[in-house]
Amino acid sequence: MIREFAFLRRAVLGAVLLLAACGPGGATGGAPAKPAAGGTAASPSPPAARPASGELRIGVNLELSGPASVWGQPQLNALQLLADEINGRGGINGQQIRLIAYDNESNESKSLVVTKRLVEEDQVLAVIGGGTTPTTMPIVPYANEQQVPVVSIGSANTIIEPPQERRWIFKTPSNTRDIVTRMLRFLEGRGWTRVAFMSVNNAYGDAGRAEFEAAIAGRPFQVVAWEKFGATDTDMKPVLTRIRGQNPQVIVVWAIPPAASIVDKNYQELGLTIPLIHDHGASSYVYHELSGGANEGMYVVSVKSMVAAQLPDGDPVKPIAQAYVRDYEAKYNKQAGGVDAMTYDALLLISRALERSGPDRAKLRDALEGLQNVAGTTGVFTLSPSDHNGLSDKDLVIVQIRDGKWVLLE
Repeated sequence: MIREFAFLRRAVLGAVLLLAACGPGGATGGAPAKPAAGGTAASPSPPAARPASGELRIGVNLELSGPASVWGQPQLNALQLLADEINGRGGINGQQIRLIAYDNESNESKSLVVTKRLVEEDQVLAVIGGGTTPTTMPIVPYANEQQVPVVSIGSANTIIEPPQERRWIFKTPSNTRDIVTRMLRFLEGRGWTRVAFMSVNNAYGDAGRAEFEAAIAGRPFQVVAWEKFGATDTDMKPVLTRIRGQNPQVIVVWAIPPAASIVDKNYQELGLTIPLIHDHGASSYVYHELSGGANEGMYVVSVKSMVAAQLPDGDPVKPIAQAYVRDYEAKYNKQAGGVDAMTYDALLLISRALERSGPDRAKLRDALEGLQNVAGTTGVFTLSPSDHNGLSDKDLVIVQIRDGKWVLLE
């Protein structure tokens, strides 16, 4: 059941989507509602709604519009898929999951606004999101202050580090440090040590650059160019032209689509042949589709779900990832990707923790922190007080786009 709330005394909060799983049949999805009407920011808040008996409210804070919206809807689809599965099995300890999702419009300030709404008005047990590093960082202090668990889909290490200052914050994408480690192992194996690094000019790109720079210290790598571009830029040819002049052996691109795909198109238009590798922000069919064939031959540090069928039979991720891809594509008639799989894993971890904790925020936080060897669609999660991600560089693979297909290399 989907309900739209119009908070007449609140400032405009952006596009709103409220998803509810209210009965044994599970939850149903829908398109984001129009922005709610609003009054002045000084208007008093309406009374907080009390959760209905027998439901487990999970807040969702995603980029359903704005620059990062290319994967907001797939992420929401993934959450709905798992919520339906869980509710169809009778819920968790007899209680149904209810997703309450709002659009943060890919805006850092609005991400905090919708998180406050989820926590204070909707009284959710936990929040999934933001869907990116930039939309997660503003909510970290608030979530810690309010003592509500957050499972982010952003990858920067700083989302969960230092752990003593991030007790209530978790995330499912691999740490930036692990992505860099996996990438450098591949580059070194190919003998590509003369590198050009180009990154999106926001918290996501800055995290990638900082970790890359730290990881190559004392190693046989030389960065011949550090370049930045805007998340909404539509022409990266000047950047690529400057890079070509530095004669690198490989180009590293740290960005998410659509920017990551525009880089590929401009690369092809310039006739470049220098090997190019993307970080795992490109682990999605959205990136693939937006590249329009220009990503042929490109390398990607990818999550395992992107090549689920190609994983070795002994990999514990393989059966879960294959089932996810099958079910997602059957339900939505769209290809399953890596970023939506990371979001699926966020709800998977919360659901496993809720089995132990019950509907209590503090107990849920402790249960999340204690999860061990949970096989998800992207890796095997083992969390602890010092690690609120639980993955390692071994949960990442290197793929190459060949003949329009994702091919597992190593």
